Amino acid sequence: MGFTVATIAREPWPILSRFLSWHLSQGADGTILYLDDPDDPAIARLKGEPRIDVRLCTAAFWAGFGMSADTRFTRRQRRVLSQAYSELTEGWLLVLDADELMWMRDRTIPQALEALPDDAQSLRVRSAEQVYLPGGGEGFRSPIKRGAVNDIYGENADLLRIRFGLTYHPEGKSFHRAGQADLVMKLHWAQNGQGERTPGPVWGAADNAYLLHYAAPDYDLWRAKVKWRAGSHGFSQPTKDQLARIADSADPEAGYRVLFDTLHSLTAAQADALEAQGGLLRHRPPATEL
Repeated sequence: MGFTVATIAREPWPILSRFLSWHLSQGADGTILYLDDPDDPAIARLKGEPRIDVRLCTAAFWAGFGMSADTRFTRRQRRVLSQAYSELTEGWLLVLDADELMWMRDRTIPQALEALPDDAQSLRVRSAEQVYLPGGGEGFRSPIKRGAVNDIYGENADLLRIRFGLTYHPEGKSFHRAGQADLVMKLHWAQNGQGERTPGPVWGAADNAYLLHYAAPDYDLWRAKVKWRAGSHGFSQPTKDQLARIADSADPEAGYRVLFDTLHSLTAAQADALEAQGGLLRHRPPATEL
């Protein structure tokens, strides 16, 4: 069962390259890549790659949708991803952000899609977000019960509880079967013309299915997106409140650094407790290059 990946991106080349090469290595038929920066230096690197359909988001491009480059990003995102879906005639469309990798740990993505029932029109895979482990290692944490969040994170639980132990979205991202009429792409799922979500299963760690989310690969990249995320749904309200307090403090940069570590690093005790809840993946998939 074939699938195509669609994303709109404005990311440094290492992140974009990892995204593109990973999904091609996992069996994608191709990628529809909307470059939000029409002068993105990645353009030259991508010439001659037939599996990557590069679309430049110029002023004229957005005008064709009755929008401009200043239109709210999520609105522009939904519009282009809906366009990508409308062009699909067979297989599935996988909608992602460029800092995410879809991984079926024990099988290829086409094998996983082949296993779905015929009436499944979507497949959503829950998030597993990058965290740093003691000693310099890296893992991925998955959603857990809110009561367990309190036990594991103690005084910092308020920052993570509302999203089931994650800093960012726990909902994950979705595959959508081609051929559905009037489908509108949302960020985590899709809706039909009646506003109903398309039917299909939701997988997670128990199914060896992960949406690996590299939301904070390092402090500088995270810091560059703080204002944007705080102005949208990128952070929970308790985290936004904490960011506001930091902004009003005597040394905001020191406060941001502490918050980054709090949100994205685990102590040894936290890692062990999270693993006992089935919420920690210590293994990371192999790197790929475009």
